[in-house]
Amino acid sequence: MNRHRAVAFRATVHNDQRPWLVPLPFDPVSQWSTPARPLWKCGHGHRVRGSLNGQDFRGAVVERAGSFWLQLEETTAAAAGLGTLSAGDWVDVLIEPEDA
Repeated sequence: MNRHRAVAFRATVHNDQRPWLVPLPFDPVSQWSTPARPLWKCGHGHRVRGSLNGQDFRGAVVERAGSFWLQLEETTAAAAGLGTLSAGDWVDVLIEPEDA
C-alpha cells in the first residue's frame, strides 16, 4: 500500500440494504488527483483497495447526491469478515486507489 496516497478514517455505515455505503470525509478526485473512471455500465468512480476493520478488501468509491461513498457489496463485506454489518455500525477504513 502506498502510504502517501492511503487515507485512514472512521465512519458509520449507511443503509440497511445492500450495498452498504460508508461516507468518505474527502473528495477522492482532489485527494488522489485521479478522475473518476467507468466502473460498470452506468456508473463512474474509483476502484480502491485497503482494509475495513483491519481486513483487506477491494471495492469502489462512488458519488451520490454530491457526496462520495465507499460502496460495500455483500461479497466484499463477507470476504472482509463483516457479514453482519448494519446501518449505524462504526468501521475503521484505510483506502487508496487501486492504481497506486
